[in-house]
Formats: sequence, structure tokens, C-alpha cells
Amino acid sequence: LEEREEQGSTAFGEGVAIPHARLKGSRSFAMGIGVSKKGIDFQSLDGKKSHLFFVLLGPENKPQDYLTLLAQISRVAKDRDAQKELRRSRSPSVLREIFLRHLGGVKPKASGKNKLFVLVLYEKQYLDDILELFLELGIRGASVSETTGVRDVLSKVPLFADLLNFLGERKQASKTITTIIDENELSRLVEGIEGILGDLDTHSGALVYALDVPFMKGSLEVL
Repeated sequence: LEEREEQGSTAFGEGVAIPHARLKGSRSFAMGIGVSKKGIDFQSLDGKKSHLFFVLLGPENKPQDYLTLLAQISRVAKDRDAQKELRRSRSPSVLREIFLRHLGGVKPKASGKNKLFVLVLYEKQYLDDILELFLELGIRGASVSETTGVRDVLSKVPLFADLLNFLGERKQASKTITTIIDENELSRLVEGIEGILGDLDTHSGALVYALDVPFMKGSLEVL
């Protein structure tokens, strides 16, 4: 853990740190949660002391499972309600109960039909959170491309340029995320995305859709 911290602090701010390390010869994963009432200077990004520590140790030869677990821990660690409850806890058993409750059950992949899942995202500040959600749900391969809205194209056409400029600045660049998922994962993935962005039916900065995939060969997994 000390060697890992020398590469850069795992304290990402808001009083939370996730020290972690991959160990040679280890066959299983181990996790611990620590609470410091006074706080510890852990060289966090925001310069504040860290009060919650989520420690993960795991095998060196299981990087995909390692990333999935880190993403799941990170999602709980960033939850403000979970932070408050964990900091108020008074026993190891309560710590464990609170963490598992906020983590929720992570279901294994079901065997169903494949779906091409596409998310077009104009609010790029949410990209990291959404990709972290993908890891948490076990989606380890996706294609992320820079895309442009129709407004940007029309703004270069003299006929429309003046009018579009008059209407004011709007988001033009977007990210398009494409992946293949099991159809049984679709509702859970959309629910997770709405947990980040809000109700997509009333949201104008993002769009998701899914199509059947009658044939597929190969894999997007590169992690």
C-alpha cells in the first residue's frame, strides 16, 4: 500500500481515500473500511484531511475483477449519504452493514440476447461517472468517440449561421459511448445512468437507445 501511495495519493477529496494494491501470490480479494474522527493528512486533491478509508487488496492476475471492485467501492465512497452514515457508525459490524446496503446486490451477468447500447452525451463532465458505472456493472469494454451535433454543422452554412448565432451558444460537441450488453442488463444500466444525470425523459443533454444484435463476433474488452 505504501508503494502504491508513492505513485500518487489515492485520496480523491471530500474526506475519502481508497488505498489499494495488487499482490503477487494472492488468490482472493480483501477489503477493509477505516474511519478517522480527527482526519488524516493523506495528500488529497482538495487539500483536506481524509476521514473515510476504503482499503482494497487483490490478486495481481485479476485486473478486470480488480477494476470492477474499485468502481463499486468508489460509487459508495462518493455517496454523501453513505459518507455521513459511515462516519457516524460506532462498530465494525455497523460499518459493514452500511457499506453493503449502499452497495446493493451486484447481479451476475445473465445469459440473454445481445443489445447494442448507445449513449450520446453532451454534458461531458459526467463521462467519468458513467464509465465508472460501466465498470461497476461489469461492462469492461466500450467505444467512446467525439461527435458533433447538427447545430455545429448548420452553423457553417451561411443560410443558417446568422440565425443560429442569434439564438446563442448551445452545446455542440458530444461524446458517443457504444457497447454491447446483455438485454437483461439494460434496465439496470439505464437506472444507473439516470441516477447520475436525472430523468432522461426530461433531460435534454443526453440520449440512450438500444438495438438488437443478430450477429456478433469479437469483443470490445481491452481491460
